[in-house]
Amino acid sequence: METVDSEQTSVPASGGRTPKDMALSLGVLLIPVLLLVLGYRLFYGWDTAVTVDPANAIASAGRASFAPLPMAAPDGWQTVTAKWEPGVLRIGYLDPDNNGARLVQSRTALDALVKDELDGKAQADGETVVGSVTWQRFRAPDGQTALARSAGNTTTLLIGQGADLTGLAAAIAR
Repeated sequence: METVDSEQTSVPASGGRTPKDMALSLGVLLIPVLLLVLGYRLFYGWDTAVTVDPANAIASAGRASFAPLPMAAPDGWQTVTAKWEPGVLRIGYLDPDNNGARLVQSRTALDALVKDELDGKAQADGETVVGSVTWQRFRAPDGQTALARSAGNTTTLLIGQGADLTGLAAAIAR
């Protein structure tokens, strides 16, 4: 009977990989990700908002007999969201300074719509006349301002913080 001595080679706990190998592996993974992010920023405009055409949402509101319907946003403003839910038209805007504003139209009574959209915390703050239309002004504790009016069978509410709501009201009510 022969005895065979076998030598077992011990493998280090790290599996034979050094910190340098791990750094190279991470570099191989991170470089393509960084290139993708930088390419996106360069070619697609990192800070550019994605705009939408609100025509379909406005047409849906028209088919539901909403009147008056909003017209186009003021020059320099961007429409970033437009959604028709049964009974409610919502359009989101960005002004030239990237301040957000939203339009909400509904058949809900003016006071109830203001309460729903501003969490019941808005206080009446007088009136604003835009063109020949009188809008009621509301202020919320969080700094948001709202302009609201009822016309025909529709209540229109404009909400924003830092955005020129009177300019928006003038444009959409043309």
